[in-house]
Amino acid sequence: MKKIQIEFETITPIYTGDAWGKNSEIKASSVMGSLRFWFEVYCHFAGIEVKEKEELKNKDYQKILKNLKEDINEGKNIDDIDKYIFDKLPLTLPSKIFGCTGWKSRIEIEKIGFDKRTIKANNFNYNYLHNQDNNTRWWTKKILFDNKSQIDIFENVVIELKVKDNILGEVKKFFKFYEDRPILIGGKKTFGFGFVKLKSSLDLNNIDIEIRKDDIVIWDSVKIRENNITGYNIKYFLRKKENKRYRAKNFGKMSQASNFYFSMPKDRKIYIIAFNNKKILDKYKKWIKESEPKQSFKKQTNKKHTKKVSNSNINDLKNKWGSR
Repeated sequence: MKKIQIEFETITPIYTGDAWGKNSEIKASSVMGSLRFWFEVYCHFAGIEVKEKEELKNKDYQKILKNLKEDINEGKNIDDIDKYIFDKLPLTLPSKIFGCTGWKSRIEIEKIGFDKRTIKANNFNYNYLHNQDNNTRWWTKKILFDNKSQIDIFENVVIELKVKDNILGEVKKFFKFYEDRPILIGGKKTFGFGFVKLKSSLDLNNIDIEIRKDDIVIWDSVKIRENNITGYNIKYFLRKKENKRYRAKNFGKMSQASNFYFSMPKDRKIYIIAFNNKKILDKYKKWIKESEPKQSFKKQTNKKHTKKVSNSNINDLKNKWGSR
């Protein structure tokens, strides 16, 4: 087993609250679910098959063991039994690595460390891009803050992984793919939480990957003048401005996954992850820039501050992500 340290360098804070709204810990199962989802995104770009709800049946596993025994009896050189079994599995790569019914994950989380801090509901500018009577303040305080004055969030999450030696090559390709692409982890993604940069202790200098050009997922960003807003502020503005025919399609109905996720700004830059056509994203970026106030004011101090897409693949990805 190879020990790897990975870091979720926070672009925006991470929220993983439980059913009671407490954000007290980061659960290993939540982290593994996020890593698997983004590994499947990588697989789509790399042209690697992905399937839903796979299962390794006992009869198939016993057949692999039988073949292994026969190959050993025939004097074949099998240096790595784990690799032999792994290569023969009738499963797609994500299930081989992260597990499925009948097959254990080849990756284990050994330790999770993080920084915790508090953010206050009154520290956000809810009127940015909106009139004074908009609903972003009410909705954010009700859903995100649960009508409380503040919540705890996580930053700079560091995880120690144990990885089987025979999958190390694929794991390196995964980290290489996300060197310059943020991922989303945790909850409250609609509000702009959980945008992180994925870093690892692995040497990736000599790793080459072939990536197809299909924009199944689009990574982008836009500069704005304000820092203290939520991603929901941007999403609410765009949803109201969009034609009613396309609102649900682009932003999802209640409890459904959206095609667009906007981070809270960092250094006045909003990161965007979109499961949709780039033309629509470019239109939304233009709307943001055109409608952006010339100046914004912080309430506390009153100071001035100056490709073609596969629809089936998009739906599979965004619906799966929305269920997490």
